[in-house]
Order: sequence, then C-alpha cells, then structure tokens
Amino acid sequence: MADDAAAEVSPLRDQAVSRSLDGARVRAEERVQRFLDAATELILEKGGLDFTVQDVVERSTQSLRSFYQFFDGKQHLLLAVYEEAIRSAAEELETTLCDIDDPLERLHTAIVTLFDWSLQQPTVSSPSPHLTVRSMAAFVFELMTTDRTAVVGATAPLFAQVQSAIEAAAEAGSVEIDHPRSTATFVLQTTLFNAFGAAANANADDRKVQAESVWNLLFNGIAKR
Repeated sequence: MADDAAAEVSPLRDQAVSRSLDGARVRAEERVQRFLDAATELILEKGGLDFTVQDVVERSTQSLRSFYQFFDGKQHLLLAVYEEAIRSAAEELETTLCDIDDPLERLHTAIVTLFDWSLQQPTVSSPSPHLTVRSMAAFVFELMTTDRTAVVGATAPLFAQVQSAIEAAAEAGSVEIDHPRSTATFVLQTTLFNAFGAAANANADDRKVQAESVWNLLFNGIAKR
C-alpha cells in the first residue's frame, strides 16, 4: 500500500521539482541576457571593446558575484556576445534572402549584404547585430590565433547561410565547385576580411560599389567555365 501511495505521489513531486528547476533556469537565462545586453550596448556606444567587467556589471544592474557565476571573465563574455550577434545576423540575412528564388542572385545578395553590413559604422541608434559583429572584428581576429575552434563554432550560423547559398547555386549549374564547404569558408573569410580592412562608414553608394567589386572577384573565381 505504501508503495502504491509512493507511486501516486512521485510523479507530482517530480513535476514540482521540474517546475522549480525550470523557474531557476528561466531566471538564470534572464540574468545572462542582461549581461549580454549590457555588453552589447557598451560595444556599440564605444565602437569597440574599451570597457571593463565592472562597467558591464553596473550597466546590467547586477552584481560582480553574479557575473562570475556565469562567465569566466571578459573574454568569455565577449565570445558569448559575438555568438549571439552572429546568430541574430544569420537570422537577419535569412530574412533578406527568403524571397529570392534565383540561386545565383541569392548568393550574390548574400555576399554584397554581408560586405555592406561590415562597412557600416556601428551606432547605438541602429543596434543591428551585424554592427556588433563589426565592432568586435579585432577581438575575433585575435581570438582566431588562440582559440580558433571557439570562433568557428560561434560563426557557424552565418557560415551555414553562405554554404547553403553556394550549394544551391552549384546545384543550379550557376557555379562549378568541388568542395562547397571549403569554398564557403573562403568566400566568408574573403568577404569579411575585405570589409573589415576597408574604411568604415562609407556612404551607401561607395559601399555598394565596393561590395559589387568583391562579388565580381569571388564570382569570377567560382563561376562555371
């Protein structure tokens, strides 16, 4: 009888425990997001990473102790910010591409859009995720030499967009390539490295001309002969 009672009570207890853990998880996610949002605001305001962990803590209105519950330090926080910005930028790019049916035009739009984004000057009034990525370019380049795996993992959503566009163009016969993944790596790196190395805040017409030049360089390298 006692065993029967335990069998009846146990699922409710498990539900209660699960609900408690879910609540703690939600609160933890909210606290982490406040740190990420605070860091993003500071990145955009300063146009770079010239701020301290204490600045982030104060902006988030949380405690230093709470910060170190979630992050090992500033670099860990910045990688999390970069990862979130890349994910959001990939979603933004997908929205831009979703109504384009022609595979080659889809690839073309992906490349020129990424280049144009990377040339824009970050501002607080226009806190798009790709502007956060540009402000973190120096950090990402440096991290590539010390923790390339982390950078590759964080950049994966945007890489997937580029690889998908290349594979679709190849399947349509618009380009001829042997290794879509390697080509996607080359295309993404060439696009971003060229953009990050150019002068930021060029006007819209200049950005368009430069973006088309990069597209022509890449397309002539991968076009079907």
